[in-house]
Amino acid sequence: MDDRQIKVLMIVPNLRVSSGVANFAMNYYRTVDHDKVKIDFATLNFRESPCIEEVKANGSEFFVLGRLFRHPVKFIKTAKKIIKEHDYDVIHDNVVLMSLPIMKHAKKKVPVRILHSHAIMSGESKFSGFVNKLLLPLLKSKMTHFAACSSNAGRAMFGDKEFTVIPNIIDSDKFLFDSAKREAVRANENAGDKLIVGSVGRLADLKNPFFAIDVMEEVLKRRSDIEYWWVGSGPLDEKIKQYVEDKGLSDRIKLLGSREDTSGLYMGMDVFFLPSKGEGFGMACVEAEAAGLPCVVSSNFPAEVNITGNVEFVPLDKEIGIWADTVIRSLEKHTDRIAANKILRDSRYSKAGSGNVLTEFYLKALSEEEKK
Repeated sequence: MDDRQIKVLMIVPNLRVSSGVANFAMNYYRTVDHDKVKIDFATLNFRESPCIEEVKANGSEFFVLGRLFRHPVKFIKTAKKIIKEHDYDVIHDNVVLMSLPIMKHAKKKVPVRILHSHAIMSGESKFSGFVNKLLLPLLKSKMTHFAACSSNAGRAMFGDKEFTVIPNIIDSDKFLFDSAKREAVRANENAGDKLIVGSVGRLADLKNPFFAIDVMEEVLKRRSDIEYWWVGSGPLDEKIKQYVEDKGLSDRIKLLGSREDTSGLYMGMDVFFLPSKGEGFGMACVEAEAAGLPCVVSSNFPAEVNITGNVEFVPLDKEIGIWADTVIRSLEKHTDRIAANKILRDSRYSKAGSGNVLTEFYLKALSEEEKK
């Protein structure tokens, strides 16, 4: 590979600040030397986001592919046009099967084609999981390289195939504990002197929100000084809202919806809690650690998510009482929130500690393809 600029097309669902995959892409985007690596973005749908203007300001292009199953002809035409009119060296796919049409054309023209696994489950529903498993071999056949956010996510999607773990990273400085921000957030949410247990994630089955509400119901029965926040929205918004109302807990469980100020909300919390059914890595937990929070999560999170030593794993088959005990015990811990942030900042999971991981991966992949 000579010294010319590497041109990359990064395919993501969207560039919303609240999207885990978008955060993966943007956090690495901000680490690269844009004179050496030009990353354009293609999204499946348009969602307003400050990230769009950010990438355009850096000279990157932004495309909207649209919804494959709603407008297949338009999607395929757009995909073909993007590949035809741009001489990309790398396509980095983070949306899996929705990228099949673009990969069909890319196989003939783009030397490096990367499939990136961000999850350990093949779909949010049985049907989507079935379709994904059925078509995944076809997509894999069009790829040259495989990547994953963790060993678990890589093995789940690629089995025995060789893959590279590219750790998800965060801007740890953004989550550095600030007591003034904490007080402002808590005042805005009328938290008073309550202890706050918080979850951050989509209101979707994978995040196990019904079970989370059941656990918190038990916690709230035992302690009158606790409030619960769920930050995030999703397909279960209305059902979860009704579930909370039916339990008579609307005054103590706040469904805050999708928010752009999650870093501040972490500062307002006292414990992070998420009993997910599956996690490729679990960036919300990493963000919570960067904010200095003790964390209680399911054992479906990979062990490497415990970067600060402040994460406690509980199997989902444990009874609700044990989960409640663990949450309450974590509330009584006194973690050094500034020290926890430093530990994370010095790790490979922070923007500061990640070096040139993505650029080096692209260079290595291009070198391997040139030798073939």
